Amino acid sequence: MQGFQSMIRLSDLNARDSGFLVNGELKIVAEVDVLEVVGELDVPVVATDVVDINGFQVLASQVESVNILFEKYPNIASNVRVKNSHLRTTYLNILLSLTEILSKSPEEISNSDMVEAYSALSFVINAGFKLDWLEKALKEACEIRIKEIEEKLSVLTEKRADMDALLNSLK
Repeated sequence: MQGFQSMIRLSDLNARDSGFLVNGELKIVAEVDVLEVVGELDVPVVATDVVDINGFQVLASQVESVNILFEKYPNIASNVRVKNSHLRTTYLNILLSLTEILSKSPEEISNSDMVEAYSALSFVINAGFKLDWLEKALKEACEIRIKEIEEKLSVLTEKRADMDALLNSLK
């Protein structure tokens, strides 16, 4: 197999419309032709094990997380009005995703994740889940983020005041 070697000029790499740098990351696209298929894997489709927990259809891989959730918050789903098993499961999956997001430190949760988490939380609460504890945790994470942003803003405001003073002295 022949190797391909090419030099990219730094000016091309940094050029606005060259397509190599996207949001500060180097992007390289390669086209590969398949010369020969050596063999194929025959992977059997395995039926997913589903377990019923408190009227929710849960994947076997989620049983532990769901059991912990229901043990810690036994009345969490006592007001859920949704009867369709697929929708009930969807709501529970959203709830599991929210708990996974909020298990991270506030610094690890992006601003867009927080906004989306609030939206998802409202969606699940409207279905009847009792999630005061989760709403409180999300609010605390947001408050921590707000404090961080306010601190950064304060530093930037001080720097701007210093730069304004310097600019005025130079005039």
